[in-house]
Amino acid sequence: MSEQIWYLYQNGQQVGPFETQQLSQLYLNSMISKDGYIFKVGWKDWRPFEDGYEALGIPNPNQAKASTMEYQEELDKRREIAPRASINGRVVVHNNGQLSVGTGVNISVAGVFVETGDQMFTVGETLRLSVRCDGLAKAFNAEAVVIRFNTDKRFSLGYGMKFTKIDPEIQKSIQELVNAANNSGDQGRFAMQS
Repeated sequence: MSEQIWYLYQNGQQVGPFETQQLSQLYLNSMISKDGYIFKVGWKDWRPFEDGYEALGIPNPNQAKASTMEYQEELDKRREIAPRASINGRVVVHNNGQLSVGTGVNISVAGVFVETGDQMFTVGETLRLSVRCDGLAKAFNAEAVVIRFNTDKRFSLGYGMKFTKIDPEIQKSIQELVNAANNSGDQGRFAMQS
């Protein structure tokens, strides 16, 4: 496991520390705002996120026009599916050997954040999920890869996961839930059934 040496400042909040891979994944999954700043242990000051592309191993989208267009298209696709709906209740997460029951924090068609203090899975590991929440016609099962584990106690502790296998009909239902949460003017808080 690499060192947690990165900090992120965005939306008026400082979060971290993160490992290099964790921060790169946050960026690649469009979870870092354009006005985000980063700080690395050993640096003297905070820097705009784009100053860290090389150190984070992220292709600089400004270097090659052809790859920049493809890269931007991919980012645009991810941003389109980034809106989330807040949820609460239980989500079962397992890898056929270990099992954790967590509280759902938010969901999108791309993934889910599950609050739990059980840090038993690793970034990059594929897990199976079982989710039941109000706003969806039925419970669903899916597979997801762990993209981060937040350990900063100022925020929800738990796993950020990206869906890798999910029924298209469930994705459609999740999108409807997200649309309702983001268009109704409320915070999109949906109680989950136990």
